[in-house]
Amino acid sequence: MKIVTLDFECFAHDWLVVIKDHKTKTYTKIWNDNDAFKACLDDDIIFVGFNIKHYDQFLMKAVCADFSPEEVKKVNDYIILGHNEGWTYEPLRDYRFYANIVDVMDDMQVGQSLKSIEGHLFMNIEETNVDFNISRALTAEEKELTEKYCTADVDATEKIFDLRKDYFTNKIKIGRLAGLDEVKAMGMTNAKLTAAMLKAKAKPHDDERQYMYRDNLLKEYIPQEVFNFFNRMYDSSLSDDEVFKGDKLKLNIGDCAVVMGYGGIHGAIPNLIWHEGG
Repeated sequence: MKIVTLDFECFAHDWLVVIKDHKTKTYTKIWNDNDAFKACLDDDIIFVGFNIKHYDQFLMKAVCADFSPEEVKKVNDYIILGHNEGWTYEPLRDYRFYANIVDVMDDMQVGQSLKSIEGHLFMNIEETNVDFNISRALTAEEKELTEKYCTADVDATEKIFDLRKDYFTNKIKIGRLAGLDEVKAMGMTNAKLTAAMLKAKAKPHDDERQYMYRDNLLKEYIPQEVFNFFNRMYDSSLSDDEVFKGDKLKLNIGDCAVVMGYGGIHGAIPNLIWHEGG
């Protein structure tokens, strides 16, 4: 199948999509032309993007639904400014759209941005000089600058895909064990792919707050404030979000400042440098 890398940029009265062919390294740059973009779609094409699952695919869908640039911007703002999931956007919910997509952001460190990865790869991390809040149509110069910025992000996304080639190859092999085609396998997170291979079924769990401490727990070595923090799970006046997603417990273990929560314990001695001597 043909692999291309894709990235969208969106403004009040303009949208841009840059598509790069992984094999030929040629670029297709489309401004505000729904038909031109739809002509790029094919069942034999895999669209690779950074955060494409949660952002770009919904702009793709809006363009295919013949939304105007102003309507596409509303989709953008609903996701970016409203912190909403694209599939909940009401004007798009009844429009049927499908494309083969692979998100290189899957299974990466949470919060990792494309720019931070570009920096680690010694790539250009220059931000665009074009304000995304411009309320008018872009000038020719602004469009040229936006194309340069978007193309750099497409190149970075392609670089990540190439660096993770073995990772995706392994996902394809595991997918075959689960009876999945390569596109489906590459498009799944590790958790979903593993579940598919093991034929796991989702089961409801509602006993998180019924946890009991082990009898052999050496409580004498644990500060009482730790128990006070975790015992909140037994307080029925507190919601699940207040218990599991609320405040973290901060304390010192020796000289090490640590943070505790239901996800674990994290800590490190600040500015520690260890010299191994002979």
